[in-house]
Formats: sequence, C-alpha cells, structure tokens
Amino acid sequence: MNQKTEWGHISWLHAQKPNSLEQSFSVGITYLLPGKRLERHIHYGIDQFLYILEGEGIYIINDEVKEFRKGMFFYLEADTSHETINTGTKPVREFMVSHPVTYNNGIGLNEETIDKVENNSINFKNLIYSAVEAIRLQLVETISLPFTIYDDLWSIVIQNNKFSSYCNEKCSPLKNHDCSCLKYRDYSIDIDEGGQFICEYGLTIFDYPIIYNGRYLGTIRGGHVLISDHTTAVHEALYDSPQSTIIGIKSLLKQIVKSIYSYCAFNTSRQLLEAKDKELREVMCNNQILEKNLFTINDKVTNLRINHHFLFNTLNSLAGMSLTGDRYDLYNAIIDLSKMFRYTMTVDLKFVPLKSEIEYLETYLNLQRLRYGKDLDVQYSIEKEIDIILVPFNFLQPIVENAFIHGFSPSDDKKLLKIKVFRIDERARISIINNGVPLDCIALDRLNKSLISNTGHGLSLIYEKLKSAYSNNFRMNIISNFKKETGVIIEIPIIYEEAI
Repeated sequence: MNQKTEWGHISWLHAQKPNSLEQSFSVGITYLLPGKRLERHIHYGIDQFLYILEGEGIYIINDEVKEFRKGMFFYLEADTSHETINTGTKPVREFMVSHPVTYNNGIGLNEETIDKVENNSINFKNLIYSAVEAIRLQLVETISLPFTIYDDLWSIVIQNNKFSSYCNEKCSPLKNHDCSCLKYRDYSIDIDEGGQFICEYGLTIFDYPIIYNGRYLGTIRGGHVLISDHTTAVHEALYDSPQSTIIGIKSLLKQIVKSIYSYCAFNTSRQLLEAKDKELREVMCNNQILEKNLFTINDKVTNLRINHHFLFNTLNSLAGMSLTGDRYDLYNAIIDLSKMFRYTMTVDLKFVPLKSEIEYLETYLNLQRLRYGKDLDVQYSIEKEIDIILVPFNFLQPIVENAFIHGFSPSDDKKLLKIKVFRIDERARISIINNGVPLDCIALDRLNKSLISNTGHGLSLIYEKLKSAYSNNFRMNIISNFKKETGVIIEIPIIYEEAI
C-alpha cells in the first residue's frame, strides 16, 4: 500500500492491526524527493527506528542537527520532535519501523469488581472533573499531543497547550473557546473506532467518547494534523502525517479515555465500600460514634502532616547557619521548629482561638524566612477583637504551605503573602492571597470542583476539616484574577469560647 504525500510517498510493507499485541507495529519505506523536507513534527506516542537505505541529508531531532547517509540508523523515542531535509541529488529512502508505546499510569481494577457496582450508586455530576484531576499529573500533562476534554454539555474540562503555531494562528483554541473545533459536535461516535472530522482550516481532528456504565460523560478531541488524503487544501510548513502517526494519535487518545474509565471504576468501587461500611455501622447501632471517631482520626492525620520538603529545607538551613557561626539565629530557628512540633502534637483540640492559629502560622513563616529572607513579604490585616473567635485547629498553615508549593514560581523575585481577617455580620471572612502564578478559568473551575471530591490530598483536606467543624455552614473558594493574585477565601460562622 502506497501513501502519497507532497514530499514523496511511503510504501507500507506491514500495517498495524488494531487491538493486536502481536502485530502492533508498522513497517514501511519512506521516499523523500531531492530538495524536499519533512516539516517539523512530533512522533505522538510512537517509538520509531529508521535505517538509511539510500541518500543523504539532515535530521533535526529535538532541535539537534544530525547529518545522515546510507547505512546509518537512528532510534527516536515517543514524543520526539523530528524534521528531515534531503540535501542530496537522489531520493532519500528510509526503512521505518513504528511502534505505539503504552502509558501505564492509569488506575486499574479487575472486571469482577466493576461488575458488582450498581448504576444508582454513582454520582455522575462531577465524575469526569474528579477523574481528570486524579490523572492530570500522572498522565495528561506528559502528553505532547494537542487535545481537549469536554464534559457531557461540551464545556471544557481541561485543554493542554500543545497546539501547533498553525492552529494558534488560525483559530487560537486556547483563547477562543468558540473556535471551529468546538462547533462540530457528534454524540453518536463509536466507542472503539472513534470519529474524525476536518476543521474549516483543513486539519483532521479525532474524537473518542468517554462512557462509563452506559452513561456519556464527555468527549476527548485531539490530533489537529494534516492528512493529504482527507483534504485538497494547501498548507505550507505543515507536516503531511503518515498512517503510523495517525495510529499513534488514536492510541494515545484511547489510552487517556481508558485511564479516565479506570478512575471512574476505582471511584465507584470506593463508593460501594463506603456504602457497605455505612450499612455495617447501622447494623451495629454505632453509626454516630464511629462517624465521630472517623472525623477525629482524620483531624489527627491532617494535623500531623508536616511536608517533608519543608522539613528538609529547614534542617538544611539550620545546618548551614551552624557552619557560619550565626548561633543566635540558629537558636531561634530551632525554637520555632520545636514550637511547630509541639503545636501539631496537640491533637485533641478541635477548636482554638484564631490568635493561636496566627501565632503558629507566624512560627511557620519564620522558618520560611530562613529560605527566602527579604524576598518574602507577609502582610497581615486582622480586624480588632476578631482574633478571639474559635476556629478549627491547624487549618491556616496548610493553606499557606500550599501557596509555597503550588502558588509561587521559582522565578518570582518577590513573594508576597496577604492574610486578611474581618467580620461580615455573624461570619468571619479569611483570605490568604499570594502573588504567584495566576490560574486560567478552566484550571480555576477544575480546582474548585476538586475541593469537594475528597481526593485525600491538597486543599481538599482543609475542605474536609471545615466540613467536619461546620457541616455545610461554611464557604471555601479558590480565586485568581488579572492582578496576578491567587488565593483561598474562607467564610465561617463566628463562634466564641462560651458557645462551645
């Protein structure tokens, strides 16, 4: 089978068979005509071996220039950027073997466990948002393929920034959510084969539905590549994609769908276990006592969490101070560290005065000042007489620590932290704002939805602590604006010691 392109053609000797482990590779011979070039492209999810049968020229592999000639061979890992230039007078002939890679970062469950789960035990409302948040760091952010995941109403759940310069010039999908990609909507896509369409600018885009337990959760859309067999439009500086690239793109999209499905199965099984546990507690007539103990244990675990990176950096700073002979600062730093341990070991307290939380927070910030010095600016604005109200034990410091881990970027010369507490009627509003990296609307919406997903990490731990203390009588939101301010806003009821 021959595949013609504007730069030459590919003679396929063997094509991959879908869902076949024995025949998962493709073999072909490429012909690049004299004076022609394969424009820069990325081997999406494909390992590739190239052996030069004839000709000479230049490869540009991940921006590194390499000359090639007859008899040489090259191995290109998945997601490698690649460009070929024929500098000779004869066609360049390459023997090519392509093999899709498999990403094993999803969450797997056996089919027997999944089949036992009943449909009515699933909360579908935010399932796709929780699933994307769970696999984002492990899988989604490692993919170099441009893609967008939509929910069942075609709202964007997540979109990466790997779109080509051609896409950004014609459509600006990252800025224009009403672009031609979104206008095409197909609700009848085959689960295994997927669907595809050509956008108004001549690029082929692939769709796969995300379905769990017969319920349509959304669609993943990606690729945005030129296939000359599908269009007659002329596109300069665009790579005419061979069949092996298309196979790799489809394989990657299907793997992301599989990872989302696996998380949904895991989440459903977890809900089933929780339901069974609740039934057991009701049979034992001990539901309220066990629930209270569960909250207590959760609070203890949360309170005892001291980020090991922070502890490592602090001990390194102390060691450095001891070598310079700065004994007074070393003494104060050790005292601050011991205060932090003493405070977090007081695990039987559920509520403490706000001033105690502020004092503990200031102790933590003293240790951060060892690392950042004058580059750290902390500003307090606490309304008079409000510092005596009772607040949940150890809930401020983890929020501030989250700002240091995720909010500030290493390039920030000045790290500004604003802590403000004031009264609104019978409620207290607490804001912790930093001048770190601002969030776009999609990321902000995803993070706020993940707060209530009970993922067991990050700010969702603080949300669970507030829920334990106030039931649903509180508010917690992540905010970000054009002033390069990102932070957390919390509103809680005003409670005094005599009310407990």
